[in-house]
Amino acid sequence: MRIGELSARTGTPARLLRYYEEQGLLTPDRRANGYRDYGEHLVDRVQQIRGLLESGLPTRLIKNVLPCLDNPCSITISDAGPEVVALLRHERERMDARIACLSRNRDAIDAYLSKVEQRMPETHVTVATPDDRAAVVATVVAAFAADPALRWFLPGEQYDAEAATMFGALFDSRVGHGSVWVADAGAAVAMWDPPRAPGGNGVEHAPQSGRFGRYQSIVHTKLPRTPHWYLGVVAVHPEHWGRRLGRTVMAAGLRRAAADGLPAYLETSNPKNVQVYRTAGFEVVEELHVDDLPVWIMSASAGPRTTS
Repeated sequence: MRIGELSARTGTPARLLRYYEEQGLLTPDRRANGYRDYGEHLVDRVQQIRGLLESGLPTRLIKNVLPCLDNPCSITISDAGPEVVALLRHERERMDARIACLSRNRDAIDAYLSKVEQRMPETHVTVATPDDRAAVVATVVAAFAADPALRWFLPGEQYDAEAATMFGALFDSRVGHGSVWVADAGAAVAMWDPPRAPGGNGVEHAPQSGRFGRYQSIVHTKLPRTPHWYLGVVAVHPEHWGRRLGRTVMAAGLRRAAADGLPAYLETSNPKNVQVYRTAGFEVVEELHVDDLPVWIMSASAGPRTTS
């Protein structure tokens, strides 16, 4: 994988990944063209490095400790004088204290969540109708207020002035196809494009100008020409963050895709969302840039076609 994907999957800035490499903590492979290729195993290795750094170990000791996390171990003892041993023993004692504290905190959180979840109302997901438009637009505008892609499309005051119109048009183009789902009367929404039947009608989006039009002309040409479901928008109103409504409302479209035996696609420009979508079954199939905006195209594999 490229360094951008490793950065997105680990939540670690690329500059830090390069620093880890300079310190001998990461060793990517080299492709025939000389480009670095970061293997899948380095995702865990980066998490291990960050955990050891957060525990207080300096990089010169982490380089010695990392092999102990491998299976089988391949330990080379160097600079292991009395001072180093004493430092490591001290750090281990600090870790033990932190582990005990974290365990107590985890138990307290578990007890709290158990009580909260018993009192939370059941989430209701329905197919949207035109009557849901106002609630959907309000949710999407609030949810994407700090999104890097939307702020790139509509910089500065343009977002406040034009976002509602843009999201309203995206809703209008899809709602008649029965491919928009809302949770709890619009607290969350997922807008999908269903596959276009040969010779049939599909979702029609008006051509866009400016940065949005440029984005579509580059990114959407990367989507497959074969039938698939496309998740254009998924959003949760900030007042309802933490209830897992996004995954719940997104699942309705994924079930339709599975029923059709078709893959589902989406794209995101927010590196934090890459891992979120992975937990829902998506994987990165391509990484690209539109000017200075990074884009990850992701796909959820087609399941076996089901019948009702």
